[in-house]
Amino acid sequence: MFLVDKITGKAVFDTPTERARQKAEEVLLAKGYLKDEIFVDYVFDVELPEGVAKAIADLLVQVDGRNAIVVMCAPPTALVPYERMALACARVLGATYAVALNIDEATVMKAKDGAIVCKDLECIPERNKFKFDDYILPEEKLEKEKRILITYLNILHCVGCRIERKD
Repeated sequence: MFLVDKITGKAVFDTPTERARQKAEEVLLAKGYLKDEIFVDYVFDVELPEGVAKAIADLLVQVDGRNAIVVMCAPPTALVPYERMALACARVLGATYAVALNIDEATVMKAKDGAIVCKDLECIPERNKFKFDDYILPEEKLEKEKRILITYLNILHCVGCRIERKD
């Protein structure tokens, strides 16, 4: 079975994790975020002292060209580790919110301190009311977040984030 992705218009396999993504996309669109501000399977480089790894965010929302919200979608019953992965991803990308969800539940967090805003996608702010948290992680904390992200992606998200060595 297939679903049609609300952002890309492409056919995708119908899985519980994909249904969670479609739910998030539906809420984001209803809150006024534009399709061209929502990036599906956003791939980016994570630079570490020993090399560069590729990482992925299930959804990245940008507002006025700035990273605003990172969404990571989990399979049923696996939300807690995805919360930490979403938080690391949001911190690495400098986003204001980190969201982890599965088909049944969601956690919305502030990236700067990890505070849980609520346990429902409905508390994501409307696009016209979005306010950025301008925070800068100290370099040593940012490097730890990068390593946490790469580890979680490799273990939970089945993404091969090999570090390409610098030579």
